[in-house]
Amino acid sequence: MRKPESSFIHARLKSGKYTMNKLASAGLTLLMLMLLSRILPMAETPWRAEGTDVAISPEIWVYSYAMLISIATDAILAVMPPINRLKQATMYAAAGYVTYYCLFIRTPEFDGYPELAAVAGVCTVLVFFTGKRLFSEQSLLTPVFALLVPLICMFFL
Repeated sequence: MRKPESSFIHARLKSGKYTMNKLASAGLTLLMLMLLSRILPMAETPWRAEGTDVAISPEIWVYSYAMLISIATDAILAVMPPINRLKQATMYAAAGYVTYYCLFIRTPEFDGYPELAAVAGVCTVLVFFTGKRLFSEQSLLTPVFALLVPLICMFFL
């Protein structure tokens, strides 16, 4: 049987590993989003909309919306009975679609973007789902993507 302070330390360690995994997934998502926005010739994206007061930066897109959707979906999956990966990915995709669609449905500046934003939201949230498996607790890529890649994206891309 564990001592109470040992279980407290174990819980803190487990939550720290979860946090690093989410930050690494966000770093990967941000890197992919920044590279895609540089490569694809899109005149208007949600963070480069001309003449609007509503500008969503890629950092807000990833760290505010996608990460919260991922955490909320993880919380829902934690209270459900265990399900296979395909159903988990479906839960992530549904949460991403609904949230991003509702976010853009009432914004007149982004008229015509709700479906596109919802599909982009699904892709963004599914990268977080992939990051759950990709970034293990022993991997050296986890702190690199959690700490260094966002800084590189913010200052050099």
